[in-house]
Amino acid sequence: MSGRPWPDFRPGPLGAFGAWWRRRQERRGEDFTFVPPSSSHQHVFETPLPSAVYGLDFQAKLTVHWRLDLTTGARHNSPRSAAINDIVQRAKKITERAMLVHHAPLQFQLGDELAAERQVEGTHVWARAEGVELTVDDGDLESARKHIELLRTTTVRQAERDAERAEIRYLRDEVLTDLSTATIWWLHRNGYQVEQAVALSQHLNELVRIAAQRRDQHWADTLVTSFETALPRLSDGHRHELKQHLAKALGIYGGTTVAEEFAEQVGLPHNHISEHVELPSTNNRNRNNVPGNHNGAKPLP
Repeated sequence: MSGRPWPDFRPGPLGAFGAWWRRRQERRGEDFTFVPPSSSHQHVFETPLPSAVYGLDFQAKLTVHWRLDLTTGARHNSPRSAAINDIVQRAKKITERAMLVHHAPLQFQLGDELAAERQVEGTHVWARAEGVELTVDDGDLESARKHIELLRTTTVRQAERDAERAEIRYLRDEVLTDLSTATIWWLHRNGYQVEQAVALSQHLNELVRIAAQRRDQHWADTLVTSFETALPRLSDGHRHELKQHLAKALGIYGGTTVAEEFAEQVGLPHNHISEHVELPSTNNRNRNNVPGNHNGAKPLP
């Protein structure tokens, strides 16, 4: 026996093999990835989903999976209905902003978004969806293509009209204001042919006179022109902002009809009116109705 204080012990072949096997199992266990158990509740569901164009719908087929979390205090009497409704609402938020012609990539987007398991708000239900299939009717797809073509044509025509209005406004308000300005503009456009400009001076003067006749001008154009005359150095961006502020003021004090007429005449989009029109607050109206109180000012002592 050796003089060491511990026993002279070495594991035998069987013990060494057992220790090696335990170490191997521990290392393999570290490589495992936890996979949650598959839901015990599922339902195959088919439904139309709205697109960005009213009346043209996607046709969706998917498998809704849900499970119950009994640790929460919330409860729902119909977990299946809660799960399916939640998945449909999540899907609608995605499809209602898309066009039917984009159904192929949209199917994968839906599959990605709906695969995430989420708790249905206010319930003990967790829901997700798999196997998403998105199809469209051939007739609806053709209608969607026609709608896109119509939008493209309308956009181009509106841009052409806006350019024409801008050109007319430029000639009327900045070029044909007097004979000298009109003559300089003509010289610049025609290679500075002085003799020809002098010969055309009578015609240019007649054009200036005609442009000054604005008796039939719409009140919206007159309003914008007055502001632009007072502020001649406004950039194009600031001129557009000026029209937006005028439309907002007209909507507040004159109503939506007046604001929409102004917007149509000066070339502003109609959706701008509904987004920016706000009525004056009740407190301001009441304060302004106080006898002796004008424009919200305090009465004199």
